[in-house]
Amino acid sequence: MIIRIFFTGILFIGFNNPSFSQDEVPNNDDKCTWCKQGKHKNGSPYKIGWKEDLPFLIVGAGLATTGFVLKYTNDTEPFTVSELETLDRNDVNSFDRSATYNWDEQAAQVSDYLFLTTLVLPAVFLINHHTRSDIGPLLLMGLEVASINFGTTAGVKNLVNRTRPYVYNADLSDDQRTDAQSRLSYFSGHTSVTASFSFFMAKVMNDYHPGMKTGLKVGLWAFAAAIPATTGYLRVKSGKHFKTDVITGYAIGAFTGWIIPHLHLKKNFKSSLSVYPVRIYGVNGIGITFKL
Repeated sequence: MIIRIFFTGILFIGFNNPSFSQDEVPNNDDKCTWCKQGKHKNGSPYKIGWKEDLPFLIVGAGLATTGFVLKYTNDTEPFTVSELETLDRNDVNSFDRSATYNWDEQAAQVSDYLFLTTLVLPAVFLINHHTRSDIGPLLLMGLEVASINFGTTAGVKNLVNRTRPYVYNADLSDDQRTDAQSRLSYFSGHTSVTASFSFFMAKVMNDYHPGMKTGLKVGLWAFAAAIPATTGYLRVKSGKHFKTDVITGYAIGAFTGWIIPHLHLKKNFKSSLSVYPVRIYGVNGIGITFKL
């Protein structure tokens, strides 16, 4: 997929997903139902080994350890019953304030199911013979994604100690409003985890099939984007998180799931960036083409 961005008086963003030319499609018998012209580009797009992966494993282990330490040494206490009376939802910014009225246990339960289901998304690598042959290295990258995302999420949660929306909801019991999770709102772990695994899955399948059929590619990325979006919506609806919690979780999770495999790409698979002058509707500007 090629993304073209034009900076003029107006910002234009164009998407193009051209078919591979005859020279770009290798002349081989490696048939693939995922790819245009039924041909697959041989070989793994990733460079994986101790030299390449040790830095990611060290960073992941460091962040995960930090997250655990902060979690189990966090001495921030929930609000007491008397302190609840001092809370005012009008102190919450207007964008997030509506979440303080929410409470839906069923929505929270469904978000838990989505969270657990997403953890097994890398199993999709087993259904395609190109990714199945590299399942070990791919799971290693998945471990890196999981450890980095967990460590970041847990660390921020236990440093920020943001009050959850339901704490402001006087319709709930005092026990519900003062539970052990009531000060761990920012940012949404459910959303960050689902985003990291869904985008990791989509990125890997996309990288292995650079000539993927357009409809399949659109469906793959739409599916990857929809899972954390749905999870985030349910977390807000349940009263567990503010909108900014889930937006942040989505952004961090999606970026982590995308950037780890991207940094493993072999040189000849790396994205290309070009900058050039453009003129659109009589307005001069700059065009940027970024090939994913």
